Amino acid sequence: MVDSLFADVSEFQVPVDDSYPYQIFSFRSNDGTYRDHNFFTNYAWAADAADAGRISCFIVYFYWRPNWLETVDTHRSMIGQAGGPHPKMISMIDVESGGNPGGNQSDGINRAYWRLTDWLGSTRRVIGYANRPDFNSMWPVRPDGLDMIGAGYGSNPNLPGQIAHQYTDGQGYGGGLPEGAPPFGNCDMNSADGFSPEDFANQCGVGVVAPDPVTDIWIQFMGIGGNGWPQLAGRTLVDGVAIVGRTLGLSGFAPPSGPTQVPLPRDPDGRIRDEWIQMLGVQGQGWPQLGGHTLVDAVAAIGQELNIPGFQPPTQ
Repeated sequence: MVDSLFADVSEFQVPVDDSYPYQIFSFRSNDGTYRDHNFFTNYAWAADAADAGRISCFIVYFYWRPNWLETVDTHRSMIGQAGGPHPKMISMIDVESGGNPGGNQSDGINRAYWRLTDWLGSTRRVIGYANRPDFNSMWPVRPDGLDMIGAGYGSNPNLPGQIAHQYTDGQGYGGGLPEGAPPFGNCDMNSADGFSPEDFANQCGVGVVAPDPVTDIWIQFMGIGGNGWPQLAGRTLVDGVAIVGRTLGLSGFAPPSGPTQVPLPRDPDGRIRDEWIQMLGVQGQGWPQLGGHTLVDAVAAIGQELNIPGFQPPTQ
């Protein structure tokens, strides 16, 4: 079994340089609206190292605060100023009780999560960090499929969805594993147990094989941005149904003149089942190229036109 080690640093350490020996790197962007002084140096190095193949991926994390919108937008703004999200970059929400209100903070943390996933276009590229007490008390309601880095010095917290374990803060908890890394000296250290660096990158959606369980299903099922289905003459599923309906003379059926641009839909809680509902269309929110019908109702209308028994769109 392969385990991958990596450091986790902020402005409390020196900036990274080419002496860093590992293929995963994690560093802070902000604490609330406070901007880490080493961020831009660390980001530039990480982006260059990823481009050169020296590292497989890198994590940029922020310390979550109740002003979650300003916190997330500070993170996004800093990365934007550094050149935008690198293809090998992962965002991480650092959930800790220190300086934060007690009790369940799931709503604000989840809203931060979905704002990040909408920005990055992937649920895989946003992960969380917490120790077990904070995980259980602050974030008891979490998005499905969330990947976590669990903090536990001297013992492994084995959080649900855990893909790495922060095993030391550099103060002697490593049990034989490194207590730090060049050029930082002693620092927070992590082990991605059972993951090679490439496997870790894939798990977080920034590797060579990076399926996203929400976004990729949406794209592959519907076909977006001109990436249609060869068996539908390169059309998306919705546009293919629209062509069939128009050929049958159904009112309002006509594909758009250009590539279909379909935003990834989410409800405030980001529930996957609602993506499926909206993907198919819900009553009153159909597709313009299907005459305002949902995808299911459009197929029903076509079946009715072809006199297939039982096919009829709803009357209301």
